[in-house]
Parts: sequence; C-alpha cells; structure tokens
Amino acid sequence: MRFRDFESKIRDLPLFNLNDIRKYEPGFHRRQLFDWQQRGFIQPVANGYYMLSDIEVDEDFLFMAANQIYAPSYISLESALAYYQIIPESVLGVTSVSARKTSRFDTMWGQWIYRSVKPEYMFGYRVVVNRPNQKFLVASPEKSVLDYLYLNTSIKVIEDFEGLRWNKALFSQLVDRSVLGQFIKYFNKRALESRVDLLMRYLDA
Repeated sequence: MRFRDFESKIRDLPLFNLNDIRKYEPGFHRRQLFDWQQRGFIQPVANGYYMLSDIEVDEDFLFMAANQIYAPSYISLESALAYYQIIPESVLGVTSVSARKTSRFDTMWGQWIYRSVKPEYMFGYRVVVNRPNQKFLVASPEKSVLDYLYLNTSIKVIEDFEGLRWNKALFSQLVDRSVLGQFIKYFNKRALESRVDLLMRYLDA
C-alpha cells in the first residue's frame, strides 16, 4: 500500500493500530509501519498505536489518546485536577483511572499512568468534544477529587495536601459538596470518608 493511499483512508482516525489498517488492507505487513516511521510519515504513540506525523498535538489530543490506548479509562487524578485548575499543571504526563490492571506507558509526552479501580467505581466522568472525530472522557471535579483520595491511601494528616497546592477558591466554585457526598456513598469506604474530611478541613482553614 502506498502511504498517500493509506493516509487518505486513515485521516479521520486520530490514532490507529495494525488492526485498523488491516480493515482497509487485510494483507498489510507490520514492516511497512516501521518503514513509514523511519521516513517520518507516522510516529508511535504507545501500546501499538500510531499517529500521522502532521497531527496537531495539544492537551485535548493527549487526553483522547490516553483514553484510546488503554480502554476503558478516563482522565482523572492529578491530570483532571490540573485540567480544572484546582491544582497547578502536573508534570506527571497523563493520569487516568481504568477498570483494567494498573499500567504505565512511556511516551514522548511523558509517562501515562493508569490506576486500577473496581468496575463499579467507573462513574462520574463526562464526554468532552472539542473538534471533529476527537473526544475524551474526563472525571468531573467531584469524581477527580474522590479518585485521588481513594487511591492515595498514604494521606493521613492535613499537611499531606500541601504538595499539590490546591486552589481553595476555585475548588469552592467548581466542586459541589452535595454531589461529592452522593459520590462517597457509592464507595462506602470509611477510610475514604476520613480523607475527604481531612481535605475539607484543609480547604476551610
């Protein structure tokens, strides 16, 4: 398959893997991917996925890509808190929650980390569509807070919150404490409730 023919068919897919290509060309050999990569036509993303080299990469694209390469998952934890500007921008790469096992991938945009939760805790996220053929799933402000507190079991005292530099004013604007209370009931974890109480005491101080 000539690259230009392939490009015209795959252009509407922000990311693609070998199976996507074989839908158009059943006999396609993976060696061709290596050749196109060497010639600068495509570049690897992670977990067997590729993108066209001329694709514009911004935060929306990275979030969409993180969703796609390890599904089901949604953006949460530090990345979601930074997305809402509740904490400053994170240097961790992209952090997500998934019903699959905890995993991480090294990419040219940093490390993409997926923290594992039970399938019944995969709720409280929204779909964001900012451009054609691209959308991503991101936890609501309330769920991103709970995911962070649920998975960071080392939080024991109020001082443990200082490192993230929480924006207390913006937290109050964006986080509905009644919704937060409703979400806590789904977890039914006393230790989580204690960490939420610690956070509220830190924010109200």
